[in-house]
Formats: sequence, structure tokens, C-alpha cells
Amino acid sequence: MKTSLAFPLAITFALVLTGCSSRQAGDLTSGPVVPLAMNDHQASVTFRTIGGEGDRPVSYMYGDATTGLVSAGERVYDSAYFRRVPAYLKKIAGGTDSISKLVEADKPVSVKGEVKDKPFTFNGIPMPTPFDKEQPAAQQFTPHAKKNYLVETVIADTWVMNVYEVSATGERKTIGAPKKDAGTN
Repeated sequence: MKTSLAFPLAITFALVLTGCSSRQAGDLTSGPVVPLAMNDHQASVTFRTIGGEGDRPVSYMYGDATTGLVSAGERVYDSAYFRRVPAYLKKIAGGTDSISKLVEADKPVSVKGEVKDKPFTFNGIPMPTPFDKEQPAAQQFTPHAKKNYLVETVIADTWVMNVYEVSATGERKTIGAPKKDAGTN
């Protein structure tokens, strides 16, 4: 066997072993949020993705009016999918199952998630279809000191991003509002 074929075959075999779908229908729950250590002027924000087929990671951006939006880090995959991927493939492809960041308290924060789309192509040319989905709307919220927040994108029939305030007991309270100048594609 040619060595040029060995690597793609190994990746294909590993993907077949991990399965194609990350969650059963209707199982759109996530694990508990583990916040970062905060001081009196910070809040913890965790970015997470739920659902999808493992081939729709989300790239998150966050920021305020003075800094603009900056990348939160690597692409975020569904946690159930990410646990099944072999370690060597994680190292090659990159990505993570969640990202946690500290943000300054009492200043409005904008968050945006961009889902990697799989466009339909015809002879290498991307073609629009009636099944194309809009990117989740950007959200804006004002974090409070020593509080934990979860930015979660659910990938199902539509792509929806929600912002939650998470209590110490794990209870979620929906906060955030679509950003006024947020344009969706």
C-alpha cells in the first residue's frame, strides 16, 4: 500500500469507529459548568456547543465596545462527539469541547458564534439550497462580578445561541438579548 494512502485511510477508519452523529435525537443536554477563579472585578464565561454531527464546530468571538470582537480560542465541538474522537485526531484537527474566559464585570459583552457550514457544491462551485441555515444571532449581556455565564449554541433544525447565568447549584437563567447591529448570514 502506498504511504500516501495510509494517512487518509487511518482518518477514515477512525471516523467510522467514532460514528457519525454525536447525540441521539432529543438529547440536547450539557454537563455542568466549571467556572474559572474570579476576583471582585471579573466574571467567568464558558462557551459550549450542543448537537451537530461533529462536523459543525462553532468558532466563538467575544468582546466589548472598546476592544471589538476577538476569537475566544479553538473551534468548539459537541462534548459527546469530542469524547469519542481518538486523541491523535484531536491533535491533528484541533478544537475543544468548551472554552472558558474571564471578562470584566459590569461592562456590556457581545458574543458571536459562527457554525462551520457544509455548503452543497456542484463541480466545486458552492450552490445555495433551500436547506441553508442562518448563523445564530449575536448576543449582548452585562456580566456581574463573581458570576458564571454559559454561552451555548444548539445545533438542531435551526442554529440557536443562548446566554445563561449559571448559579452555584447549576440552575440556568436565560439572559442576553440579540445584539442590535447583529447581522445574520
